[in-house]
Amino acid sequence: MSIKLFIKNEIHSIQLQFDVNDSIAAVKAAYQKSGKVQGRLDYIVLLHRGKELQDEKSIAEHGINDGAILVHIETLHEPFRPVNYAVLADAIKQRHLHEQANLKMMQQDGTMHHLGFDKSIISRSSPKSTPLPRQKSSGRTFFNQVSVLVNGCSYHVLPSMEGRWNGELESIPSQDEGTQVCSCELTFREEGVWNLRQMRTSISGLTTTQHLWIKPAADGVLKLETDDPSLRGSDITMREVGANILIITATSKRTGRPVMVETITSIDSTRRLRTVQRFDETGGFRFVYVMNERRVVDAVSGAMERYDPNF
Repeated sequence: MSIKLFIKNEIHSIQLQFDVNDSIAAVKAAYQKSGKVQGRLDYIVLLHRGKELQDEKSIAEHGINDGAILVHIETLHEPFRPVNYAVLADAIKQRHLHEQANLKMMQQDGTMHHLGFDKSIISRSSPKSTPLPRQKSSGRTFFNQVSVLVNGCSYHVLPSMEGRWNGELESIPSQDEGTQVCSCELTFREEGVWNLRQMRTSISGLTTTQHLWIKPAADGVLKLETDDPSLRGSDITMREVGANILIITATSKRTGRPVMVETITSIDSTRRLRTVQRFDETGGFRFVYVMNERRVVDAVSGAMERYDPNF
């Protein structure tokens, strides 16, 4: 369905034609191409009824109707990196096509996952549409002990991190708590997501716990949600790098700057090193956590699910 939208800035009002399924990134790309952009070309913020529009969502998902007015505002913040909206829009379109192809394939072979109907990993409220019956299987296919296929996406590093890890945490610069004990437990759930629980205990006995829900997005790429209030309003992505590194980046949706960068390096099957860099929303450095961790292997934790070769 084709609609027309008006984009206004301080000088111009531009009328452009779109399909309702076009992403906001595609809208910004067309706006860029019009030559009427005021301010930065590589970082555009559009508002509709006072709310900022998200690049990855479509016009329809934002509830934007024919003839709507979008307002371009200039922000005071520099972007973390320039944005090529044409490239971004194409990447979003290709990803959606890939997801649709995977969805069709799963519908045909009967491996549809309930996760595909959920709007949020954290929220488990039932969707309006009736989901297909959930499968009794774990929702993933093993190629070997640490290489899996989940929702059509392959992963080789994250599965090797499953289980429980304990270690010591040090902060740079040093904090009042001194050296802390840290513990992580990563498990795979049949809905097709990983659940990560992280705990830190100070010498005073105070324990803090955080949960993260990790959802497949593309080969070697995952999206995260967390109950950590310091990361509220952040876009969190996990990427596999090589054969033994995970990088988690949390970027402020408001400023486009990183607020957290975590690197997990697997030394061998029983040892790993984690570093967590934290920044404020302006990009200012706050502190670094360094954690040396060892896998806990017993009858309950640390053991990965058995796999059956499929090839």
